[in-house]
Amino acid sequence: MDECRAGESRGTGARERAIALALALVLSLAAAFPLVAGPGMPNTRAGGDSVFLLQRVQQLAENLRAGVFPARWMADAAQGLGYPFYNFYAALPYYFAAVLNLLGLSLVRSVQAAQVVGFLLAGIGAYGLGRRLGAGRPAAILAAAAYTYAPFHLVNVYVRGDSLSEFTAMGLFPWLLWAALEVVRRRDALSVACLAGGFGLLILTHNISAMLFSPYLVLWIVAAAFRPNAPRPWRAVGLCVAGLA
Repeated sequence: MDECRAGESRGTGARERAIALALALVLSLAAAFPLVAGPGMPNTRAGGDSVFLLQRVQQLAENLRAGVFPARWMADAAQGLGYPFYNFYAALPYYFAAVLNLLGLSLVRSVQAAQVVGFLLAGIGAYGLGRRLGAGRPAAILAAAAYTYAPFHLVNVYVRGDSLSEFTAMGLFPWLLWAALEVVRRRDALSVACLAGGFGLLILTHNISAMLFSPYLVLWIVAAAFRPNAPRPWRAVGLCVAGLA
């Protein structure tokens, strides 16, 4: 009888987890719905220019078709004079969109897919971070909604339009905070590798966001490591620093 109750409890818990995660996903996808509702891209000329995304993805795809990796040069930019965009601008989301284009998606749909991934990263990351901090499922769903619908996060897509890298980087922030907490708690090679990989992805996604976010990440690590009664806080800080390095 006790085993049956335990099995029912586990089954109920799994269903509740699945429903809560599904709600976080739906919230993220709802924020992205205006991107894909129409045949083209949102008009952002009042505050930015989303058409630049098409140019950057198309030029990157042309580099990849020609076997150029990593890409450095937008050969047709600057009125055909060329422009070294990929030399100084972290372009990982554009690589993702360019690969989708090489696989057969149109330029518009490739850009939209990359933006949808950015929304999903933000929503699911905020939900997972909330749960990791001890929030209940409703509170974690609220955290996912608050982060997904944060004004600046939406402005990057629907007003500025051309800030795909910065938008995606914002989606990575909660994952990095989550990864740092795992290093502090578990202190094993896997958690350090996850933090290292996440920080590397952030740098490759938007180098300026990585520069701005790093001090806050360090403060977060110190606060987590030196919480009351935490064992060997300097070891936890050292492991995090090793991962970031």
